[in-house]
Amino acid sequence: MSLSLVRVDDRLIHGQVLLMWTKVRQGDAIILLVDDDLSKDTFLRNVFIDAGNSLGKKVYIFNIEEAVEKVPKAINGKKSYYLISKKIEQLYHLKKRGVDFGNEIVFGTASKAEGTEKIYNNIYLSKQDIDYCDYLDKQGISIQFKLIPDEKGLNLDQAKSNFKGG
Repeated sequence: MSLSLVRVDDRLIHGQVLLMWTKVRQGDAIILLVDDDLSKDTFLRNVFIDAGNSLGKKVYIFNIEEAVEKVPKAINGKKSYYLISKKIEQLYHLKKRGVDFGNEIVFGTASKAEGTEKIYNNIYLSKQDIDYCDYLDKQGISIQFKLIPDEKGLNLDQAKSNFKGG
């Protein structure tokens, strides 16, 4: 069917997704795209699966390799999904490998880390993250930076104007 929400959020499934986004973007299941280490972590996998179950939604956790195969099948299936990645880099790699996940990304929390700058409320990006966003933008994908649905947020150009390049 489709993806009703493509989101970058380093917390993956949490209150904003469970309580707010699922109310405005209907979906039958949640797909989590995470890094290889997290996709192999049995404990954390169960935490996320339980979070989805609390909403009555199935959670699928893939590493990049698996997602290249599974995401297009999900999109072409009968249900509507959420695609949530931990980092913009993961969506960049999917797009580079030919996965068409739509024309909109909603960028949520990206926690402060070494080499990042605050570009919006609880969203910190590195120069490399900006480059990934630029690539995706050039592929016709709109990137919105907003934590909750009714927040105005920023578009990519506005977010880049807040980035000083350090």
